[in-house]
Amino acid sequence: MANTGSHKFNDIGLEPVATLRMHDGSNVAVGQIVSPVPAQLAQRLSAQIAHMNPWKRYGFKPGALESFFAPVNPSAPRFLLGVDDDVAGMFALKLGWMFGTYLNVLAVLPVYQGRGIGSAVLTWLEMRARENGERNQFVVTSAFNTGGLKLYRRHGFQPIAEMPALINDFETEILLRKRLTPH
Repeated sequence: MANTGSHKFNDIGLEPVATLRMHDGSNVAVGQIVSPVPAQLAQRLSAQIAHMNPWKRYGFKPGALESFFAPVNPSAPRFLLGVDDDVAGMFALKLGWMFGTYLNVLAVLPVYQGRGIGSAVLTWLEMRARENGERNQFVVTSAFNTGGLKLYRRHGFQPIAEMPALINDFETEILLRKRLTPH
């Protein structure tokens, strides 16, 4: 389990929004952050994410990531992911971005990676976008993030632009789009 201290997922004060099925048959809970996550938990999660790529490779400090654990506004919702009452990761969106949703951050803590959480989130986001009549979904990932690229491509995202030197002068980011055609 991830080390989130005494903070249990169901006690954080999130608004429950979905329960998603992972490929191993277990579930992941999705809770929207509607009030700031307890400071100790936000610091601990930020530190764990800062030690994961791409954030580690870019030198992000935990303090720079803590803002993702507070609500912003309705057009930029943030969510925690829970497995067995433990926090397993988080994601953040920007709604209404180029006639769709932009997945700003998707971070699954290492102990929970490989269980299908990212796929479950992407499938849920697509279903939600279709229900809302959106035309597109977008995500940006680092060119060196081959696992992320593979995940997004597997879910139908196509690279549409390379952005050299977006975050630093040495790396390239890739903008991917999934066009949501009517069924």
